[in-house]
Amino acid sequence: MTIVKVAAGALQGIRENGIHAFLGVPYAAPVTPEWRFEAPQPVLPWQHVRDAVRLGPVCPQIPTYGPVGTAATSKLAFGEDFLTVNIRTPDPAGRAPVLFWIHGGGYAVGSANEPVLQSGAFAASGIVEVTVNYRLGALGFLHVEGKPDNRGLLDLVAALEWVRDNIAAFGGDPDRVALAGRSAGGFAVATLMAMPQAQGLFHRAMPQSGASTAIASLEDAAKLSRRFLAAADMDDASLAALPMERLLEIQRDLCNQSYEHHDFARDGTASMLGVPFVPVVDGVSLPEHPETAAQAGRTAAVPMMIGCTTGEYVTHATAQPEMDFALCAELLHERALPRGLSGSRIVERYRSALPRHSPRGIWRAVAGDLVFQLPAIRFAKLHARFNPVYKYLYGSLGVDELGEPHGAEVGCVWYRDGLNGRELPQRQRVTDAGFARTIHALWASFIKDGRPTAPNGEWPPYHAEKQMVLRLSPAGFGATPDPFDGREALWLPAGHEDRGPV
Repeated sequence: MTIVKVAAGALQGIRENGIHAFLGVPYAAPVTPEWRFEAPQPVLPWQHVRDAVRLGPVCPQIPTYGPVGTAATSKLAFGEDFLTVNIRTPDPAGRAPVLFWIHGGGYAVGSANEPVLQSGAFAASGIVEVTVNYRLGALGFLHVEGKPDNRGLLDLVAALEWVRDNIAAFGGDPDRVALAGRSAGGFAVATLMAMPQAQGLFHRAMPQSGASTAIASLEDAAKLSRRFLAAADMDDASLAALPMERLLEIQRDLCNQSYEHHDFARDGTASMLGVPFVPVVDGVSLPEHPETAAQAGRTAAVPMMIGCTTGEYVTHATAQPEMDFALCAELLHERALPRGLSGSRIVERYRSALPRHSPRGIWRAVAGDLVFQLPAIRFAKLHARFNPVYKYLYGSLGVDELGEPHGAEVGCVWYRDGLNGRELPQRQRVTDAGFARTIHALWASFIKDGRPTAPNGEWPPYHAEKQMVLRLSPAGFGATPDPFDGREALWLPAGHEDRGPV
């Protein structure tokens, strides 16, 4: 057993697979009913040596967002004391770089306690790894009158502050923190890059399959709040008394409603993503949209490694058993409206650009571009005007928009020889250990140096004028022009097509 001292007291960890682990460590006070919708509160100090030898509870959640979200929903026990981090370190007496990882799950499901994140892969590579739990869904992102917005992000800021103040006790260097996450975790990374409170708390940024899509205006957040309160049959002041089971049921219903039946009039720009509980541009914690901040050079002045898989919407597109172009246009109509286009117009444009694609291939292309590929390209171009950016594309790009699905890289990123086994979901199991080792080493190189090194040599920086991406697949690694660049021109509002790409 290993004992370390943090600001709140002493912690006893455990040594597992050659790594020192400290699990379920609180960075903020429990989320009791009276504190559900407040900013994170400080941890009360403890006098005894506190056990940190097992994972704690996760944020309350139930299956949400159909088959994809159900697969991402944590099956672990939840409770109130879930504002915790899990820390694994190669040496508590060292001074190693730090990985701060934010899990995905559409801001409503998932946790830092899932098996894929427990391998100790980065600690085995000489990096102190921190995985963080935070408030999800209505707890983290429902607009409640008189309460702070973006509570889930405020939790993450509190956890980053805890890392700054305490990570040296675990052998971590507080001046070399890499902020990383996938899917909603990637969206959170991009948003934290635009939050003044987070400035200086991290020194590299790594959004995976996520950039600046999931952002709501105060007006749209207020619409969602009114629908939530109507379903709960209560006002803002009474929400603390709502039983957790009922809160989760309402949250699930609103999430599924938004995901399955996109409605611009109801959900505003959230209709593009189908995820209603998202960060809000409130003018306080988040003064402006991350893309606006990046355009003006106001995002965190750190190097960024960003990328997507080649088939981001492959799994999502299976939700519809049948598909033709008319249905494709119907399904995309409400998603396209925030960009000033109809579903039929965007399908027509994509069919012209990709004439060999089937209806489902067009669906994969349009939705994948809207939610993942194009936001990553926009954010990369804007951030690259002021800071180093390295962009990747994971997997082979097949015909008809087939490729590696959303989340396919996670098993490789967190791969450690002998420790990624049958307990993982099929989608996260590694079948090519050599490729997985290379992917993990590539990620580790950026965390350590802020400049990733590809197996075939230097990884060229990404520029708005020269959009070179590193293609990552078992067939090989190589820098090529971004195959998705240029598709933004397909989204120009009607009547503006001759202006060229934006």
